Amino acid sequence: MNTKYKRAVLVCLLIVLLLLLLCYIQYAGSRAVLGPFHGYGSGVELVVDPHAENTLPQESADSLEEGVVIVGRESLTIFAGTKEADVDFYNPLENEQQYYLTFELRLCDDSEAGYETLYTSGLVEPGRHIYHITLSRELEKGEYEAVVHVQPYRMNAERTMTNNVDMRIRLFVNETEKERVVF
Repeated sequence: MNTKYKRAVLVCLLIVLLLLLLCYIQYAGSRAVLGPFHGYGSGVELVVDPHAENTLPQESADSLEEGVVIVGRESLTIFAGTKEADVDFYNPLENEQQYYLTFELRLCDDSEAGYETLYTSGLVEPGRHIYHITLSRELEKGEYEAVVHVQPYRMNAERTMTNNVDMRIRLFVNETEKERVVF
């Protein structure tokens, strides 16, 4: 074999290896964005959340996977000294006839799980919002790292889970409404 041919084969192999490495990095990165698979354990019955309200659709939405639309946010403001909080957890109309969503508000912490669940919704039908929630505990005034965990379920008889998403947000806990921070 001549030297030019050997060099060309070596260059081709290096290109193939680089492409494989890039594919692996892309795959690993997409898994990190979607997060680990979290869901309800066996034996838990999923029901439609009775607190979800019907309103007009919102415009800003991000696609989780083909056909699933998730509305994102950067922050949430609640008030100290109460378990009651006003939010807007929304299942867009674009998911109609395809997906129900559940929402969890998680406070990031140093526990083994890495978070404390402050709220878990039932199934939210497409076109419905949850505007008011009750937290598992009161929070002190401050700024917290939190996650809104969204779990889509196919609208079939088994309520099959699909890929989920963890949206990192800033949770602002203020003493009064005058301190409300809006982004």
